[in-house]
Amino acid sequence: MSERIWDKFLTEKDKRVFQLAGYGKRGGFGSRPALFIIDVQYNFTGDEPGEAHEEGLKKYRTHCGEAGWKAVPYIERLLKLAREKNLPVFYTVSERRPDMIDSGVQVGKSHRGSEKTSTEGSHATQTVAPLAPKPQDILIGKRKPSAFFGTIFMSHLNYLNIDTLIMTGCTSSGCLRATTVDAYSFNFKVVIPEETAFDRFESSHAISLFDLNCKYADVIPTKEVEAYIEGLPVRT
Repeated sequence: MSERIWDKFLTEKDKRVFQLAGYGKRGGFGSRPALFIIDVQYNFTGDEPGEAHEEGLKKYRTHCGEAGWKAVPYIERLLKLAREKNLPVFYTVSERRPDMIDSGVQVGKSHRGSEKTSTEGSHATQTVAPLAPKPQDILIGKRKPSAFFGTIFMSHLNYLNIDTLIMTGCTSSGCLRATTVDAYSFNFKVVIPEETAFDRFESSHAISLFDLNCKYADVIPTKEVEAYIEGLPVRT
């Protein structure tokens, strides 16, 4: 890709340092991948495509605007391919108790204490319909940004002998980033199909993907990930 989503946010010095330091090399794919769909829920995408971002924020404070629904078709294509190849598919279930005690300090920092758009079992916390989980998929309930923190995610990955995580969803600067850094720290190869990731802030999205691509993951076009999955044998 000659021009990247983050280019307009980088200074000329940033670009020189990137080249001179040798950041952004490809880590490549492994042979035993899993697809991970992070927080693609109605409280992040809004209830339907086309809703104005600022209008959507009146209902869901975590609303990411048109970026969310724009990413869904790309994730949907990867999901279809993953199912055809019998690859493990993981989802996060990001929700809270009605009294919000399981949010901890997040209530004070992110002002979630008075709202009920993250309550467990609500419509707001359901994965959007085009990407709805199937019975064979694995749901990871999380309360913090990283899906590794306080969950059995790693246990599943070990059991399934996964070596590559294909990360999709949101937000690029939050849960997707935190989970990617932890995956890298546990020595998984990490791939982020660029069009499948989204955030509520354009600048945070772009710079987060830049930083992840520099050090922790391959941020590449979705079509390259599709070609990789298509070339895999059916998992047995």
